[in-house]
This record gives sequence, C-alpha cells and structure tokens, in this order.
Amino acid sequence: MEVYRHVEGKEDPELIEIEVTALVKELLVVHEGDDGNQIWIEEQDEAIELTITLEAAGIRHRHHVHHGRCRVVAVQVRFNNERHAREFRQISTIRQVFDWATGPDAFQLSPDQKAKHVLALPNADHFLDWNVHVGSLVAGGTCDVIVDLLPKERFEG
Repeated sequence: MEVYRHVEGKEDPELIEIEVTALVKELLVVHEGDDGNQIWIEEQDEAIELTITLEAAGIRHRHHVHHGRCRVVAVQVRFNNERHAREFRQISTIRQVFDWATGPDAFQLSPDQKAKHVLALPNADHFLDWNVHVGSLVAGGTCDVIVDLLPKERFEG
C-alpha cells in the first residue's frame, strides 16, 4: 500500500510504499539528533504504538501519518501588527489553523476578507497549502511555528 508520510522541516509529504503487515516503526525516518521518534494519525490524540502492524494501527492505503517529536505545536499567527497563539496537534492542517485564525477566537475576518487571505511562513515566496501539517513546519528543535496571515494577491500573478 501507499502512505503519505509527513516529517518535520518539510512542507510536502513523501508518498512511500509499504506492506500493510509492516510494523509502524518502519515509517520512522531517522535524523541525526532525533530524540522523539513517534508516529501519529489524524484519528488519534496519542502516538501510535511502534511495534504493531500498520493494519492494526488503522493505517490505510493513502493515509496521512506524521513522524515527529512534538505532541502539540504552539502556533502563532501574525496579522496587521497583532498576534494570536494557540496549540494545535502536530497533525493539524494549515486549513484548521486558518479557520481558527480568521474566526471569532482570533482575527474575526468577514467571509469576504477571509476569502482574500492565506497563511505563509515569514518571508516566504509562496503561501502554505491547506494540507500541510503544522508539525511539518517546526524547526530548530522547538515545537513552535510562526505564520503570517497575508493577502492572497501577494502571491498571485
């Protein structure tokens, strides 16, 4: 079967081929200095046991899994010289962060304003895809991410 594996420091997931009978630990990518090799899936709040099979863990064909250190990620969104922060699960998507940031608990954008904005990493030349996991954006040994809420037109034509 094929599985999308998200890792820290890389926006796009890697599509890997693996047997359904393989152990979850075979999804790990070992990096120098790794101190927290854990695998999460969207449906569970806790990391998956590494010594069970993918099938037993509920990992299906084309499922998205996240490999990383951080159980939660402290996400800070900046917009118009204001900041709002909240913790998200590492497997939460940029779409979920955007919905929170533009909603009533953060910047309270109208539906028209919301449609004209996107999230991007500071000084980026592209906006973040809706399916990027926030855990993929952590770097430097932290569990923190800063993103900017910006006008979509900045990245278009």
